[in-house]
Amino acid sequence: MREAYQSTTVKTPSLLKQAMRVNRKPFPWTKAFCAGLAAALPVIIGLLLGYFEYGLIAGMGGFTFLYFFNIPYAQNAKKLFFVVLGMSLVTALGTLAAPYPLAVAILMGIIGGTAIFIFGALRIAGPSAIFFVLVFAMTTGMPINPEFALFRAGLVFLGGTLSWIIAMSGWLFNPHRPEISVVKRVYVELAAFVDSVGTKKFNHSKNQVMSVLKEAEETLAAGYIPWRKTDLFYRLYVLNVHANKIFLYILESFSENHSKLPPELGQTIREMTNSLNNKVKSKQVCIKIPKPEGMNENVAVLFKKIDDTVAVMNEPTLKIKQEIQISKPSLKMIFGEAFNWPVIFSVERLGYLLEECSRVEKRSILSEEKLAQMLYVCESMANTAERMQSPPIKKVPQIESFSSIQNEIIQLQKHLQI
Repeated sequence: MREAYQSTTVKTPSLLKQAMRVNRKPFPWTKAFCAGLAAALPVIIGLLLGYFEYGLIAGMGGFTFLYFFNIPYAQNAKKLFFVVLGMSLVTALGTLAAPYPLAVAILMGIIGGTAIFIFGALRIAGPSAIFFVLVFAMTTGMPINPEFALFRAGLVFLGGTLSWIIAMSGWLFNPHRPEISVVKRVYVELAAFVDSVGTKKFNHSKNQVMSVLKEAEETLAAGYIPWRKTDLFYRLYVLNVHANKIFLYILESFSENHSKLPPELGQTIREMTNSLNNKVKSKQVCIKIPKPEGMNENVAVLFKKIDDTVAVMNEPTLKIKQEIQISKPSLKMIFGEAFNWPVIFSVERLGYLLEECSRVEKRSILSEEKLAQMLYVCESMANTAERMQSPPIKKVPQIESFSSIQNEIIQLQKHLQI
Protein backbone atom coordinates (compact mmCIF):
# COMPACT_ATOMS: atom_id res chain seq x y z
CA MET A 1 0.00 0.00 0.00
CA ARG A 2 2.84 2.35 0.93
CA GLU A 3 4.60 1.57 -2.35
CA ALA A 4 1.48 2.40 -4.31
CA TYR A 5 1.15 5.70 -2.46
CA GLN A 6 4.78 6.57 -3.12
CA SER A 7 4.34 5.71 -6.79
CA THR A 8 1.36 8.05 -7.00
CA THR A 9 3.18 10.92 -5.34
CA VAL A 10 6.15 10.48 -7.65
CA LYS A 11 4.02 10.52 -10.82
CA THR A 12 1.85 13.49 -9.80
CA PRO A 13 4.52 16.21 -10.35
CA SER A 14 5.34 14.66 -13.69
CA LEU A 15 1.68 14.78 -14.77
CA LEU A 16 1.36 18.37 -13.57
CA LYS A 17 4.52 19.31 -15.42
CA GLN A 18 3.18 17.78 -18.63
CA ALA A 19 -0.16 19.56 -18.20
CA MET A 20 1.53 22.94 -17.68
CA ARG A 21 4.07 22.49 -20.45
CA VAL A 22 3.95 25.24 -23.10
CA ASN A 23 3.63 24.06 -26.68
CA ARG A 24 6.44 25.75 -28.61
CA LYS A 25 4.85 25.15 -31.99
CA PRO A 26 3.53 28.42 -33.43
CA PHE A 27 -0.23 28.72 -33.57
CA PRO A 28 -1.51 28.51 -37.17
CA TRP A 29 -3.09 31.97 -37.17
CA THR A 30 -3.45 32.11 -40.95
CA LYS A 31 -5.27 28.79 -41.14
CA ALA A 32 -7.52 29.73 -38.20
CA PHE A 33 -8.43 33.05 -39.83
CA CYS A 34 -9.15 31.42 -43.20
CA ALA A 35 -11.28 28.72 -41.55
CA GLY A 36 -13.34 31.42 -39.82
CA LEU A 37 -13.61 33.33 -43.08
CA ALA A 38 -14.78 30.23 -44.96
CA ALA A 39 -17.51 29.61 -42.38
CA ALA A 40 -18.59 33.25 -41.96
CA LEU A 41 -18.68 34.51 -45.55
CA PRO A 42 -21.66 32.39 -46.69
CA VAL A 43 -23.65 33.50 -43.63
CA ILE A 44 -22.78 37.16 -44.20
CA ILE A 45 -23.68 36.94 -47.89
CA GLY A 46 -27.01 35.28 -47.03
CA LEU A 47 -27.72 37.95 -44.42
CA LEU A 48 -26.98 40.78 -46.86
CA LEU A 49 -29.23 39.23 -49.50
CA GLY A 50 -32.06 38.72 -47.03
CA TYR A 51 -31.78 34.91 -46.88
CA PHE A 52 -30.13 34.33 -43.53
CA GLU A 53 -31.33 30.71 -43.19
CA TYR A 54 -29.87 29.85 -46.60
CA GLY A 55 -26.59 31.43 -45.58
CA LEU A 56 -26.48 29.20 -42.50
CA ILE A 57 -26.97 26.10 -44.64
CA ALA A 58 -24.27 27.23 -47.06
CA GLY A 59 -22.03 27.89 -44.05
CA MET A 60 -21.94 24.14 -43.39
CA GLY A 61 -19.90 23.87 -46.57
CA GLY A 62 -17.30 25.97 -44.78
CA PHE A 63 -16.29 22.83 -42.85
CA THR A 64 -14.47 21.88 -46.06
CA PHE A 65 -11.60 24.21 -45.21
CA LEU A 66 -10.84 22.18 -42.07
CA TYR A 67 -9.59 19.40 -44.37
CA PHE A 68 -6.92 21.70 -45.84
CA PHE A 69 -3.42 20.71 -44.71
CA ASN A 70 0.21 21.37 -45.61
CA ILE A 71 0.34 19.00 -48.57
CA PRO A 72 0.93 19.85 -52.25
CA TYR A 73 -1.74 22.09 -53.74
CA ALA A 74 -2.39 19.56 -56.50
CA GLN A 75 -3.35 16.97 -53.89
CA ASN A 76 -5.24 19.51 -51.77
CA ALA A 77 -7.29 20.57 -54.79
CA LYS A 78 -8.45 17.01 -55.49
CA LYS A 79 -9.03 16.16 -51.83
CA LEU A 80 -11.07 19.28 -51.07
CA PHE A 81 -13.13 18.83 -54.23
CA PHE A 82 -14.21 15.37 -53.11
CA VAL A 83 -14.85 16.69 -49.60
CA VAL A 84 -17.21 19.28 -51.12
CA LEU A 85 -19.00 16.53 -53.01
CA GLY A 86 -19.19 14.42 -49.85
CA MET A 87 -20.61 17.29 -47.81
CA SER A 88 -23.24 17.92 -50.50
CA LEU A 89 -24.14 14.23 -50.65
CA VAL A 90 -24.63 13.81 -46.89
CA THR A 91 -26.74 16.99 -46.88
CA ALA A 92 -29.05 15.50 -49.49
CA LEU A 93 -29.17 12.15 -47.68
CA GLY A 94 -29.92 13.85 -44.34
CA THR A 95 -32.79 15.79 -45.88
CA LEU A 96 -34.29 12.68 -47.50
CA ALA A 97 -33.83 10.44 -44.44
CA ALA A 98 -35.10 12.96 -41.86
CA PRO A 99 -38.66 11.51 -41.68
CA TYR A 100 -37.32 8.01 -40.96
CA PRO A 101 -35.36 7.67 -37.65
CA LEU A 102 -34.20 4.12 -38.43
CA ALA A 103 -32.80 5.20 -41.79
CA VAL A 104 -31.02 8.11 -40.08
CA ALA A 105 -29.31 5.74 -37.64
CA ILE A 106 -28.23 3.32 -40.37
CA LEU A 107 -26.97 6.03 -42.71
CA MET A 108 -25.04 7.74 -39.92
CA GLY A 109 -23.16 4.50 -39.27
CA ILE A 110 -22.50 3.96 -42.98
CA ILE A 111 -21.27 7.54 -43.49
CA GLY A 112 -18.96 7.39 -40.47
CA GLY A 113 -17.54 3.97 -41.31
CA THR A 114 -16.99 4.77 -44.98
CA ALA A 115 -15.26 8.08 -44.27
CA ILE A 116 -12.99 6.57 -41.61
CA PHE A 117 -11.96 3.74 -43.95
CA ILE A 118 -11.25 6.04 -46.90
CA PHE A 119 -9.26 8.52 -44.84
CA GLY A 120 -7.28 5.69 -43.24
CA ALA A 121 -6.60 3.80 -46.47
CA LEU A 122 -5.51 6.92 -48.36
CA ARG A 123 -3.61 8.23 -45.30
CA ILE A 124 -5.37 11.56 -45.56
CA ALA A 125 -4.63 14.01 -42.76
CA GLY A 126 -7.66 15.70 -41.30
CA PRO A 127 -10.68 15.31 -39.03
CA SER A 128 -11.82 12.20 -40.94
CA ALA A 129 -15.55 11.44 -40.56
CA ILE A 130 -16.37 14.04 -37.88
CA PHE A 131 -17.76 16.81 -40.05
CA PHE A 132 -19.49 14.52 -42.53
CA VAL A 133 -21.43 12.97 -39.65
CA LEU A 134 -22.01 16.43 -38.13
CA VAL A 135 -23.42 17.89 -41.36
CA PHE A 136 -25.63 14.83 -41.81
CA ALA A 137 -26.92 15.12 -38.23
CA MET A 138 -27.56 18.87 -38.57
CA THR A 139 -29.48 18.31 -41.79
CA THR A 140 -31.74 15.68 -40.22
CA GLY A 141 -32.62 18.20 -37.50
CA MET A 142 -33.90 20.78 -40.00
CA PRO A 143 -37.60 21.11 -40.89
CA ILE A 144 -38.69 17.97 -42.73
CA ASN A 145 -38.84 18.89 -46.40
CA PRO A 146 -37.51 16.03 -48.57
CA GLU A 147 -38.25 18.03 -51.69
CA PHE A 148 -35.53 20.52 -50.63
CA ALA A 149 -32.78 17.85 -50.74
CA LEU A 150 -31.12 19.10 -53.94
CA PHE A 151 -31.56 22.74 -52.99
CA ARG A 152 -29.86 22.31 -49.61
CA ALA A 153 -27.12 20.18 -51.19
CA GLY A 154 -26.56 22.97 -53.74
CA LEU A 155 -26.19 25.58 -50.99
CA VAL A 156 -23.64 23.42 -49.17
CA PHE A 157 -21.83 22.87 -52.47
CA LEU A 158 -21.58 26.65 -52.98
CA GLY A 159 -20.25 27.14 -49.45
CA GLY A 160 -17.73 24.34 -49.99
CA THR A 161 -16.64 25.83 -53.31
CA LEU A 162 -15.93 29.12 -51.55
CA SER A 163 -13.79 27.22 -49.01
CA TRP A 164 -11.95 25.54 -51.89
CA ILE A 165 -11.15 28.94 -53.42
CA ILE A 166 -9.89 30.33 -50.10
CA ALA A 167 -7.74 27.25 -49.47
CA MET A 168 -6.18 27.28 -52.93
CA SER A 169 -5.47 31.03 -52.92
CA GLY A 170 -2.02 30.36 -51.43
CA TRP A 171 -1.02 28.68 -54.69
CA LEU A 172 -0.93 32.11 -56.34
CA PHE A 173 1.87 33.28 -54.03
CA ASN A 174 3.93 30.13 -53.38
CA PRO A 175 2.77 27.13 -55.44
CA HIS A 176 5.46 24.78 -54.08
CA ARG A 177 5.41 25.74 -50.40
CA PRO A 178 4.62 22.21 -49.08
CA GLU A 179 7.30 20.61 -51.26
CA ILE A 180 9.91 23.17 -50.18
CA SER A 181 9.02 22.61 -46.53
CA VAL A 182 9.41 18.83 -46.67
CA VAL A 183 12.72 18.95 -48.60
CA LYS A 184 14.10 21.40 -46.03
CA ARG A 185 13.08 19.01 -43.24
CA VAL A 186 14.88 16.20 -45.09
CA TYR A 187 18.16 18.10 -44.95
CA VAL A 188 17.62 19.22 -41.36
CA GLU A 189 17.22 15.58 -40.30
CA LEU A 190 20.11 14.56 -42.55
CA ALA A 191 22.38 17.07 -40.81
CA ALA A 192 21.33 15.69 -37.44
CA PHE A 193 22.01 12.16 -38.73
CA VAL A 194 25.53 13.16 -39.78
CA ASP A 195 26.15 14.57 -36.29
CA SER A 196 24.80 11.38 -34.71
CA VAL A 197 27.41 9.08 -36.26
CA GLY A 198 29.47 7.59 -33.46
CA THR A 199 26.85 8.38 -30.80
CA LYS A 200 23.93 6.58 -29.15
CA LYS A 201 21.51 8.73 -31.15
CA PHE A 202 22.54 7.05 -34.39
CA ASN A 203 19.66 4.56 -34.68
CA HIS A 204 17.01 7.05 -33.60
CA SER A 205 18.28 9.64 -36.06
CA LYS A 206 18.42 7.00 -38.81
CA ASN A 207 14.73 6.22 -38.31
CA GLN A 208 13.88 9.92 -38.37
CA VAL A 209 15.66 10.38 -41.69
CA MET A 210 13.99 7.32 -43.22
CA SER A 211 10.59 8.60 -42.13
CA VAL A 212 11.04 12.10 -43.55
CA LEU A 213 12.58 10.74 -46.77
CA LYS A 214 9.49 8.62 -47.26
CA GLU A 215 7.28 11.63 -46.55
CA ALA A 216 9.25 13.72 -49.03
CA GLU A 217 8.91 11.06 -51.70
CA GLU A 218 5.14 10.89 -51.17
CA THR A 219 4.82 14.69 -51.09
CA LEU A 220 6.75 15.18 -54.32
CA ALA A 221 4.77 12.38 -55.98
CA ALA A 222 1.52 14.02 -54.89
CA GLY A 223 2.65 17.43 -56.15
CA TYR A 224 3.90 16.16 -59.50
CA ILE A 225 1.90 17.38 -62.50
CA PRO A 226 3.20 15.82 -65.77
CA TRP A 227 1.99 18.70 -67.93
CA ARG A 228 3.41 21.40 -65.62
CA LYS A 229 7.10 20.87 -64.81
CA THR A 230 8.51 23.96 -63.14
CA ASP A 231 12.20 24.66 -62.59
CA LEU A 232 11.78 24.79 -58.82
CA PHE A 233 9.92 21.49 -58.58
CA TYR A 234 12.54 19.77 -60.73
CA ARG A 235 15.32 21.13 -58.52
CA LEU A 236 13.50 19.98 -55.36
CA TYR A 237 13.13 16.51 -56.84
CA VAL A 238 16.85 16.30 -57.65
CA LEU A 239 17.77 17.57 -54.17
CA ASN A 240 15.65 14.81 -52.66
CA VAL A 241 17.41 12.22 -54.84
CA HIS A 242 20.80 13.51 -53.63
CA ALA A 243 19.60 13.36 -50.03
CA ASN A 244 18.74 9.69 -50.53
CA LYS A 245 22.20 9.00 -51.94
CA ILE A 246 23.94 10.77 -49.04
CA PHE A 247 21.83 8.93 -46.47
CA LEU A 248 22.49 5.53 -48.05
CA TYR A 249 26.22 6.21 -48.25
CA ILE A 250 26.37 7.19 -44.57
CA LEU A 251 24.29 4.15 -43.65
CA GLU A 252 26.66 1.76 -45.40
CA SER A 253 29.98 3.49 -44.68
CA PHE A 254 29.56 4.56 -41.06
CA SER A 255 27.79 3.26 -37.99
CA GLU A 256 27.06 3.87 -34.33
CA ASN A 257 30.49 2.52 -33.39
CA HIS A 258 32.34 4.70 -35.89
CA SER A 259 34.21 7.74 -34.66
CA LYS A 260 32.35 11.04 -34.94
CA LEU A 261 32.37 12.77 -38.30
CA PRO A 262 33.80 16.27 -38.78
CA PRO A 263 31.27 18.91 -37.68
CA GLU A 264 31.85 20.76 -40.95
CA LEU A 265 29.69 18.15 -42.69
CA GLY A 266 26.61 18.96 -40.63
CA GLN A 267 27.32 22.70 -40.88
CA THR A 268 27.50 22.53 -44.68
CA ILE A 269 24.16 20.69 -44.90
CA ARG A 270 22.50 23.19 -42.54
CA GLU A 271 23.86 26.14 -44.53
CA MET A 272 22.51 24.55 -47.68
CA THR A 273 19.10 24.12 -46.02
CA ASN A 274 19.01 27.77 -44.99
CA SER A 275 20.08 28.82 -48.49
CA LEU A 276 17.12 27.04 -50.04
CA ASN A 277 14.98 30.11 -49.33
CA ASN A 278 17.33 32.17 -51.50
CA LYS A 279 17.03 29.64 -54.29
CA VAL A 280 13.26 29.94 -54.14
CA LYS A 281 13.79 33.64 -54.87
CA SER A 282 16.08 32.72 -57.84
CA LYS A 283 19.24 33.86 -56.05
CA GLN A 284 22.62 32.17 -56.29
CA VAL A 285 23.60 29.99 -53.33
CA CYS A 286 27.07 30.48 -51.93
CA ILE A 287 28.31 28.23 -49.12
CA LYS A 288 31.87 28.61 -47.84
CA ILE A 289 32.78 26.30 -44.97
CA PRO A 290 36.43 25.18 -44.78
CA LYS A 291 37.05 21.45 -44.95
CA PRO A 292 39.12 19.78 -42.23
CA GLU A 293 42.57 18.45 -42.98
CA GLY A 294 43.58 14.81 -42.76
CA MET A 295 40.27 13.32 -43.89
CA ASN A 296 40.04 9.61 -44.62
CA GLU A 297 38.70 8.37 -47.96
CA ASN A 298 35.10 7.77 -46.80
CA VAL A 299 34.76 11.24 -45.31
CA ALA A 300 36.26 12.80 -48.45
CA VAL A 301 33.70 10.96 -50.60
CA LEU A 302 30.90 12.21 -48.32
CA PHE A 303 32.14 15.80 -48.69
CA LYS A 304 32.16 15.30 -52.47
CA LYS A 305 28.54 14.11 -52.44
CA ILE A 306 27.49 17.13 -50.37
CA ASP A 307 29.39 19.48 -52.70
CA ASP A 308 27.58 17.93 -55.67
CA THR A 309 24.28 18.61 -53.92
CA VAL A 310 25.22 22.26 -53.37
CA ALA A 311 26.10 22.50 -57.06
CA VAL A 312 22.59 21.30 -57.95
CA MET A 313 21.18 24.44 -56.35
CA ASN A 314 23.13 26.68 -58.73
CA GLU A 315 23.37 24.69 -61.96
CA PRO A 316 20.83 25.45 -64.71
CA THR A 317 18.27 22.69 -64.90
CA LEU A 318 19.28 21.93 -68.49
CA LYS A 319 22.72 20.86 -67.26
CA ILE A 320 21.37 18.57 -64.54
CA LYS A 321 21.10 15.08 -66.04
CA GLN A 322 18.32 13.65 -63.93
CA GLU A 323 14.93 12.51 -65.14
CA ILE A 324 11.85 12.71 -62.95
CA GLN A 325 10.74 9.16 -62.24
CA ILE A 326 7.58 9.15 -60.16
CA SER A 327 5.17 6.25 -59.96
CA LYS A 328 1.82 6.46 -58.21
CA PRO A 329 -0.02 3.35 -56.97
CA SER A 330 -3.55 2.75 -58.22
CA LEU A 331 -6.55 3.20 -55.93
CA LYS A 332 -7.19 -0.55 -56.11
CA MET A 333 -3.71 -1.24 -54.76
CA ILE A 334 -4.03 1.42 -52.05
CA PHE A 335 -7.34 0.08 -50.73
CA GLY A 336 -5.98 -3.46 -50.86
CA GLU A 337 -3.00 -2.42 -48.75
CA ALA A 338 -5.30 -0.94 -46.13
CA PHE A 339 -5.90 -4.38 -44.62
CA ASN A 340 -2.26 -5.25 -43.83
CA TRP A 341 -0.22 -2.25 -42.67
CA PRO A 342 2.80 -3.89 -40.95
CA VAL A 343 3.64 -6.03 -43.97
CA ILE A 344 3.12 -3.16 -46.39
CA PHE A 345 5.32 -0.86 -44.30
CA SER A 346 8.09 -3.46 -44.30
CA VAL A 347 7.75 -3.98 -48.06
CA GLU A 348 7.91 -0.23 -48.64
CA ARG A 349 11.08 0.08 -46.59
CA LEU A 350 12.62 -2.86 -48.45
CA GLY A 351 11.65 -1.29 -51.77
CA TYR A 352 13.22 1.99 -50.68
CA LEU A 353 16.49 0.26 -49.71
CA LEU A 354 16.63 -1.73 -52.96
CA GLU A 355 15.95 1.39 -55.02
CA GLU A 356 18.72 3.29 -53.30
CA CYS A 357 21.04 0.30 -53.68
CA SER A 358 20.40 0.30 -57.42
CA ARG A 359 21.70 3.88 -57.63
CA VAL A 360 25.09 2.92 -56.20
CA GLU A 361 27.51 2.52 -59.09
CA LYS A 362 30.14 0.27 -57.44
CA ARG A 363 28.02 -2.22 -55.56
CA SER A 364 28.93 -5.79 -54.69
CA ILE A 365 27.66 -8.69 -56.81
CA LEU A 366 26.09 -11.66 -55.09
CA SER A 367 27.57 -15.07 -55.70
CA GLU A 368 25.37 -17.69 -57.37
CA GLU A 369 24.94 -19.49 -54.05
CA LYS A 370 23.81 -16.36 -52.19
CA LEU A 371 21.58 -15.30 -55.08
CA ALA A 372 19.91 -18.72 -55.13
CA GLN A 373 19.33 -18.55 -51.38
CA MET A 374 17.88 -15.03 -51.67
CA LEU A 375 15.51 -16.12 -54.44
CA TYR A 376 14.50 -19.13 -52.36
CA VAL A 377 13.63 -16.91 -49.40
CA CYS A 378 11.57 -14.51 -51.53
CA GLU A 379 9.81 -17.31 -53.40
CA SER A 380 9.00 -19.03 -50.12
CA MET A 381 7.38 -15.85 -48.77
CA ALA A 382 5.42 -15.32 -52.00
CA ASN A 383 4.09 -18.88 -52.14
CA THR A 384 3.00 -19.01 -48.50
CA ALA A 385 1.41 -15.55 -48.71
CA GLU A 386 -0.59 -16.68 -51.74
CA ARG A 387 -1.82 -19.69 -49.74
CA MET A 388 -2.58 -17.43 -46.74
CA GLN A 389 -0.05 -19.31 -44.58
CA SER A 390 2.86 -18.27 -42.37
CA PRO A 391 6.22 -18.60 -44.15
CA PRO A 392 9.00 -20.54 -42.41
CA ILE A 393 11.84 -18.33 -41.19
CA LYS A 394 14.66 -18.90 -43.66
CA LYS A 395 18.27 -17.84 -43.38
CA VAL A 396 18.88 -14.66 -45.35
CA PRO A 397 22.38 -14.46 -46.86
CA GLN A 398 24.57 -11.56 -45.86
CA ILE A 399 24.94 -8.82 -48.46
CA GLU A 400 28.26 -7.03 -48.29
CA SER A 401 27.89 -3.28 -47.59
CA PHE A 402 24.07 -3.62 -47.55
CA SER A 403 23.26 -5.21 -44.22
CA SER A 404 20.12 -3.07 -43.95
CA ILE A 405 18.53 -5.04 -46.82
CA GLN A 406 19.26 -8.32 -45.08
CA ASN A 407 17.71 -7.06 -41.83
CA GLU A 408 14.59 -5.80 -43.60
CA ILE A 409 13.98 -9.16 -45.32
CA ILE A 410 14.27 -10.87 -41.93
CA GLN A 411 11.72 -8.43 -40.50
CA LEU A 412 9.40 -9.06 -43.45
CA GLN A 413 9.44 -12.80 -42.72
CA LYS A 414 8.42 -12.06 -39.13
CA HIS A 415 5.62 -9.70 -40.16
CA LEU A 416 4.17 -12.35 -42.47
CA GLN A 417 3.61 -14.74 -39.58
CA ILE A 418 -0.18 -15.24 -39.46
